[in-house]
Amino acid sequence: MPPPDFISLLSDAESLQLMLFACPDGVLATDRNERVVLYTGACETIFGFAPIEVMGQPASRLFASDDGYERFRERLEDDGSVSSMELPAERKDGPPFLAAISAALLRDRDGSAMGTVIYVRDHTDVRGIEDALRDNNRRLNDMVGRLNHAATHDQLTGMLYRGSAIETAEATMLASDLLASQFGVALFDLDHFKAVNDSYGHLVGDQVLASLAGTIRQVARQHDIVGRFGGEEFIAFLPGATLEAVRGFAERVRAAVAEHRVELGDGVGVSITISAGVAAIPVCADNLTDAIRVADDRLLAAKRAGRNRVTWQDTTGERNAA
Repeated sequence: MPPPDFISLLSDAESLQLMLFACPDGVLATDRNERVVLYTGACETIFGFAPIEVMGQPASRLFASDDGYERFRERLEDDGSVSSMELPAERKDGPPFLAAISAALLRDRDGSAMGTVIYVRDHTDVRGIEDALRDNNRRLNDMVGRLNHAATHDQLTGMLYRGSAIETAEATMLASDLLASQFGVALFDLDHFKAVNDSYGHLVGDQVLASLAGTIRQVARQHDIVGRFGGEEFIAFLPGATLEAVRGFAERVRAAVAEHRVELGDGVGVSITISAGVAAIPVCADNLTDAIRVADDRLLAAKRAGRNRVTWQDTTGERNAA
């Protein structure tokens, strides 16, 4: 005698009962009036209600939100089935929990609805895991952001490192098609900075550097790009700025630094000055690398001319911007 096929197994009440008992999801079925006619042991574990408390009762009593249950029924009526829809459900001895339910309408041979079979899974742990993953991802993203900031910014001044500032300036030029427009560059260097370190120590020197960085940021526009070029040198990129505009910017920074006194406490303070060299694309150079070189040459010229000044012309006159 051949073994029974799957269909005949399902037709056997004892086999069906065994399958329902082994199913890890709660399984309940309702009649055409939405009253519970099947309530498995897994349902009892999930909801906490004994079968006697549920059988013959409206299935909606197992769910905490009438609106949610109505949406579930509407979707079921429209589509004939529902997959993994989350609903708040009641737990007898505890607060409502999040249940994931899948369901299908049971129909007779004529296609008329004769009931519903509903599979229920407690999603409390799943949601907890998802929340934990989201929290971990958020913290990981925060950490990556901090590491990226540390990799691209000078810790003392908070400014971009030299390479990061240049990369940002180049990206800005490309993104806004400024290759064919104006782009200003200003290089600043503290005058006699070694004397500050020798006289007051490196901690005071750090205060002076941080103060200069703050002054440059205050004078710069929001979209200007400022960075620490190295040691006591700083650089500023001014998108859209003419040579005259970048010269004016550098002069405002120079004047603000000259007027400012870095207070050290107990009435002691340090007064400093800076020198600067400026250039602009396209009047002084054709690209960013050459503009930086021109600004650096003019910075050296400002140092040789006595410091505490902004140089904006070539001393040789080969590519005079005047």
